[in-house]
Amino acid sequence: MLLKKSLWRALLSGVAFTTCSVFAQDSGALLNLLVKKGLVTDQESEDLRAELTKDFATNTSAGKMNLSSSLVELKLSGDMRIRYENNAQVPETAAGAATLVNETSRQRFRFRFNGDVLLQKGWNAGFALESGQSNDSANQTFVTTADDYGVFIARAYVGWQPNLNWAFVLGKQKNPFYTTEMRWDADISPQGISEIYKYFIGAKDTFEIRAMQHAMEDRSEATPGPAGRDTWLFEQQAVYTKWFGPENLSSVIIAPGYSAYNQSTITATPLNSAAYVGSVRAQNYFTFAGEVNLANLNGPGSALKFYWDSSYNTEAETRVYKVYGLNPASFSKGATAWLGGVGYSYGTGKVQGDYSAKLDYREVGIGAEDPNINDSDWGFSKLNQKGFKLALSYNLTDFANFNVTYFDTKIIQKNMAFSLGNLNRSHELLVDLVVKF
Repeated sequence: MLLKKSLWRALLSGVAFTTCSVFAQDSGALLNLLVKKGLVTDQESEDLRAELTKDFATNTSAGKMNLSSSLVELKLSGDMRIRYENNAQVPETAAGAATLVNETSRQRFRFRFNGDVLLQKGWNAGFALESGQSNDSANQTFVTTADDYGVFIARAYVGWQPNLNWAFVLGKQKNPFYTTEMRWDADISPQGISEIYKYFIGAKDTFEIRAMQHAMEDRSEATPGPAGRDTWLFEQQAVYTKWFGPENLSSVIIAPGYSAYNQSTITATPLNSAAYVGSVRAQNYFTFAGEVNLANLNGPGSALKFYWDSSYNTEAETRVYKVYGLNPASFSKGATAWLGGVGYSYGTGKVQGDYSAKLDYREVGIGAEDPNINDSDWGFSKLNQKGFKLALSYNLTDFANFNVTYFDTKIIQKNMAFSLGNLNRSHELLVDLVVKF
């Protein structure tokens, strides 16, 4: 009997030490069974339980981790992207397209690491680290004989959600607006204060008011006039989501909005693709975005989506002729930008075998968008462009995607030598392998 007791004790200790922490912390059921079978006494059971608990605390990482009592949930995630990029740009001159073609072929990577913290009493916080400093791209090109690369803070925010209707976020955060890349590059994490009010209609429908006060640049108040005011972009949007039925996954989203700068200026040169340094006045944009999503149209898991976006600058005439300095006799104000697209997908992009295809066409007038926040890939963030984007994606595994994206743009108003609108045509091919963790 003594031999059997020793064997059971050794076996239980070994299994508990090598299996999951839940088993190591709570082996009560097995210990009670051993007592019932007479293989161990009550006292031996208690001694073994204490020994297992001590081993768990000493030898496992979970036993050594000390988390704040205010922490409800901590989520860590990230991704690594390896990219091949090929692009070509043909600049425009006052006399027409130049014969010069600027072509680039390069190998790049992007690393991102995210932390999202859920705290008690409706509080939350988060951060994101990435491999590039530019606000619209974390890409790094393999250069300079295998030198190392820096890591930068892409997000750092604190949020508070007192109930299901209200949410507030302060800091550098995820973009809270429903939009396409025509207006907001998906890589940009705006900074400032955002507020969201959500009203629930029926079983699933919602109506939201979203607002954000973007802190674009801190200015020296000692400077007289508009140049001495901190630069702010104020944006508001209403988002209505209508579901076709309680059990139906098809939906419609309608999102009108308005954004405008204060009377100030930007002097610190942004790192994004087609940055504009100077006055931010005369940028008052009415926007309208949305989508129609038809779920399970071609079987379970399939979806057909039609989506759009648009922007109209009510002060485009002032922006183009007085701020940009273009000649009204030669160029129109180009106040309108619009996008229309269609996409088909199978799955949500999280399971092996999921795939998607998207094709959209857009036209962006010279005075219709803010070049400091729009898409950096399509037309290299330039204005005065029209063209399309084709995006294909396939899940090689549950955690790895293979993506191919192609952009093609042409100039709208020819003979424009102004730096924001001087791209006669452009092509860009992106081939990506993305691994998520």
